[in-house]
Parts: sequence; structure tokens; C-alpha cells
Amino acid sequence: MQLSSEIKPYFDARVVAAVDRPLPVGGARLVLAMAALVLAFVPLAPTVDALEGGTTTRGIIEFGLILTALALLAIYLKMQGGFSFDARSPAFLIITAYCWWCMFSAIWSPNPILTVAKGAELWCIALAALMVATLVSRSNFAEGKLEGLVALSIVVVICGLIVANVFFWGQPLPSTGDASLPLDLVGEEVSEARPRLILAYQHALLTADLIAIGIISLFASDLRKLFKAVLMPGLLALFWLTDARGATVGLMISVLAVAMLKLGRNSVRAIAVTFSLSLTVATLLIFQDRLPALVRPLISDDLFTLNSRTELWSKTFTHIFAQPILGTGYFASRYLLIKDFSWAGHAHNSFLEVQLTTGLIGLLLLGGFLVVVTKEIFKTRNALLVGVTFYCLIQGMVNPILFNPGLAMFALMLALTYAGMRKPSIDDLTS
Repeated sequence: MQLSSEIKPYFDARVVAAVDRPLPVGGARLVLAMAALVLAFVPLAPTVDALEGGTTTRGIIEFGLILTALALLAIYLKMQGGFSFDARSPAFLIITAYCWWCMFSAIWSPNPILTVAKGAELWCIALAALMVATLVSRSNFAEGKLEGLVALSIVVVICGLIVANVFFWGQPLPSTGDASLPLDLVGEEVSEARPRLILAYQHALLTADLIAIGIISLFASDLRKLFKAVLMPGLLALFWLTDARGATVGLMISVLAVAMLKLGRNSVRAIAVTFSLSLTVATLLIFQDRLPALVRPLISDDLFTLNSRTELWSKTFTHIFAQPILGTGYFASRYLLIKDFSWAGHAHNSFLEVQLTTGLIGLLLLGGFLVVVTKEIFKTRNALLVGVTFYCLIQGMVNPILFNPGLAMFALMLALTYAGMRKPSIDDLTS
């Protein structure tokens, strides 16, 4: 009772007076706390053997940064009037149930330590999203301020990583096309035909996710147009250097969805159209081998197998049918897939990865979570939630993003939690 009475995570009429109010001084501290959290999703140590057991330097740094961010957020919550927040939202409860199931799956997992650690990390990410959303809602930020905070925190991290690259690689913008670099540190091979940007020791696809979430947040924010005009070209240029095709499609649809939401009078229709477009794209990613022959010459050869992902998915189904209820154990898919695909540390598909590692129980929880997300989108029409959701759905078809402890999942949980804390917008109330 005390918990629910202490927190009132909803906007009231004071929002009207806060629309043009600048960020409070505490906003800068919140950006730094979020930057520490974002940095946790960037590998700051060389990659290790995918089958290595126990703890690693990379994992310790990652979890340490997340715990540091949680501590900063807890201190900030206390400074704002008490350490309290409402953890009863459907999305957070579903994530909590899934994390408990993940850690329970350590019983049959080939690597129990990894399974428990990643399950705990996913829950910490959801908790961090809840704490950030609570802080922002208590500050009575106007629409678009949270998006600005997310964008600024990602820009801070990217700038820091570009500087750090000089110490890691000897140059600010290294790529996989440079044969002089020790690319084995990130598990990559030299590809002069397709050079891809590297930030710290993370894969180009993770770099693409980081930049894409920044672009979506910046586009949806209420930051000044001049500020956007300076930051957006730089982020787009870096994103282009990642050469991530799935992420590019996801980003285009996400930006389109946010633009339609901002400009269109019938936002419900705009969201429905974008959902239909996303479903079409997702279908094409799976059945791309049936595209008309006229289109085939415009597409590279490896795209028809999605860089051999279609073969991987076929093998994944074989393992799923072998253990459909319990799964292999959270984050343990690599112990099955890497036997046939040396490059596959996961199923390269969010839904298959969840089904393979946590079984039918995990897949049902993911389905319930997506139902909550969809309802919240149509109810709140929040720009950040719309943009991040569509990105996760598209990119999640070729890489495991959903229910995976990463930046995209944090951004989705943050947008979802914050949207649920808000009442309908002022325009909706006065129309």
C-alpha cells in the first residue's frame, strides 16, 4: 500500500506548464547514468570462445556497468523524494516471470553460470528501465524529453567509443576491411568487399543497433531542430558504415512509423499501416527465395540465404522439435548450433532463439509481452515506443533482440514502461 501511495507515475494538468520548460539540472546526471547503462551493452574486452564456461572479463565488465547504472539511478531516485517505484506493470511482471524461468532452466543448461547470469542481467535491464521511467515521470518532462535523454546518452557513448577506438585499434573508425587490424579480437574476418564499422570490440550488427536506437530516439525527440541537424547526419553516416541490411530496413520502417505518427491526423490508421508493412517485410525476409526473377539481379547472392541464416533456421527447428517444452537453457543455443555452424552463437531470430532456449513456456511469455506492447502502442501512440517496437520486430527476424539483454530490449522496455505511466496526451484530452 505504501509503495503504490508514494508513487504517482502519471502526468496531470501540470504538464501544460512544463511543455516549454527546459530540462532540470538533474537531467544531466540522468544522461550520465543512462550512458553508463548503454555502455554496458558495448563489449569493452576482446571476444572469447563461444563455448567457454564460467565468468569472463567481458561479462564482468558488462554486469559491473549495469550494476553501477542501477546504483546511480537508485541514488537519483532517493534524491527525488524516496526510493520507490511501481513494479506491477504487466510488461515488467512478464519479464520477471521469464527471467525466473530462464534461471530455472540452468538445471538442464550446458552452462548454468552463463544461463543464470544472463537471466539476472535481463531482469536488471528491465528494472533499470522501470527506474528511469519513474524518474522521468516524476520530473514531469513534456512529450519528447525522454527521447532526447536516450538520444543524448547514446551520442555520448558513441563519441566516447570513437575516442576509445584510437587506443583499441589505433584509429577512430576501424573496419573489417582493414587487413592490418587483429580482427580475431572481435571474431571477424577481413572482408574487403564489405567493410563494416567497429566500435570497441563489438560486432558490426551490435554497432548498428546502438546507432539505430540513437537515430530513432533523436528523430522522435523534441530537441531543437538545429541540434538535430548537427547530430543526425553524423549518426546516419556512422550507421551507413556498419552496412547492416536488416538494421537498415528496420530503421527505415521505424522512422516512417514515427513520421506518420507525428504528421498524420489518424494515428491509429498510421500505426495499422506500419504494422502491415512490417509484417510484409518480415515475410519477405523468410520467403525471399520466391521473389520475382526480375528482382533477383538487384540483390546480392548471399541475401537469398540471409548470409546462410535460412540453413541455420532449418537446423534450429530440428533442435526445437527435440525439446519443445523446456528448451536447451537460456543462452545455451550455441552449444547445439555451433557444432554445425561455426559462426552461429545463436539462432539469428528472436522467436526461434526464445523457443530453442526457453521452450514453449518462454515463447508464450514472449507472445504475451508483444500483446501488451501492441495494446500500449494503440492506447498511448507514444513515438519512441512505436519506433523502437518496429525496429525490434524487423531486426528481431534476423537477430535475437527480443528477450535478450541488450540495448534494443532496454530501449523497448523503457519506452513501454514510460508510455504506460502517462495518461493520454493533452491533445487527446481536449479534442
